[in-house]
Amino acid sequence: MFQYEYIFIKTETGLLNHLFAYLFYIYTLSLRHSPVSDWPDHRIMHRKDITTNSNSVMSDLASNSTDASLHFWNEFKLERQEIEKQMEQSRSLTTTQLPNHFNTLLQRINTLEKNLTKATAFIPPYDERQYTLQIKALSQALEVDRAKLIPKPKFSFKSRKAKTENPVIRVQAVPVPAMAVSSFTKTEDEDMLRFSDISHQWLTLKDLSPSDRKSRDVSLSNLHRCVVSLLDDTLCVSAVHIKNVTECIILCGTVEGSVLLYGFSKSIMVIDCHQFRMHDAENVDILLCVSSHPIIEDSQNVRVGPFKKQEKVLNYFNQMEDFNWLKKTASPNWRVMEEEEISRYDAITCLTPSVIESTPPVPEDRLTKLLEYLPKDV
Repeated sequence: MFQYEYIFIKTETGLLNHLFAYLFYIYTLSLRHSPVSDWPDHRIMHRKDITTNSNSVMSDLASNSTDASLHFWNEFKLERQEIEKQMEQSRSLTTTQLPNHFNTLLQRINTLEKNLTKATAFIPPYDERQYTLQIKALSQALEVDRAKLIPKPKFSFKSRKAKTENPVIRVQAVPVPAMAVSSFTKTEDEDMLRFSDISHQWLTLKDLSPSDRKSRDVSLSNLHRCVVSLLDDTLCVSAVHIKNVTECIILCGTVEGSVLLYGFSKSIMVIDCHQFRMHDAENVDILLCVSSHPIIEDSQNVRVGPFKKQEKVLNYFNQMEDFNWLKKTASPNWRVMEEEEISRYDAITCLTPSVIESTPPVPEDRLTKLLEYLPKDV
């Protein structure tokens, strides 16, 4: 009798366990299909906490971006107004004071442009476009004032035949050749090396004779039919600023930061950099290695090919963004160079600092030969 009672109690206990499990299952199903308002308080609070935290993070990010953009706008506005004020004072300066004055203004505009490049991480695209237009207006106004207040001398080439046959008049009658007109400027208060207002020359960093070998920014402005080599194993170039360069070959090599161009035509550039931005370019060939998407604006007939194509490095040379072409189709203002076009420049890309150092101080023959590679008129 005791044995049967034990079996009944055990069986009854098992049935109760199954019954409780079934009821709990029905309860959970009702919660799953019930509206949020019928959930237990702890589930509602948990969902609210998650939503609140997400909104808080997004709000903080938006707030930080807005604050940074507003701060940049204030700094940009003050610096632009100060540059405009200094430009208005140009007419009151003497002729001897103007070169340094204009060089200082150009340097401040370059710094403003460099800061804009860094700020593209948090400012809206429309604002970036407006800042770029303001910088462009400053640069154009500076060039107009420079041309008015410091007229360029007329260039003419020396007649070798006349010099040989009649050496008596070589000093009085022969005008200064264009190749002798140059301006090697090293800015002392900033880490900037500058070539400006030069024609028909072979230029290297050694011509500037920097006092130390630390990282420097380089500025190239108003150059015509020059070969410029920034290749130097002992000096690092941190950034390159180019304005109004025509019919030139620019060998930049590796640049630690950005390359900014305003006014670049019928020229060749070989460059390895982190950021590349080019404005107002026409009929140029760029051999490029860049670790971010390159940008062009107000440019046409731009041809781009890979630099250091034998190395397995990240290179976005063929993913150029044209700010004047917002359609999904390919921009007509630039294209990737064919393999035959790239191999045509092997004589230029093979140049190294040691090869350049072995050339004469003024290699006129080699300069003329290299300039034959310049793009032809389209």
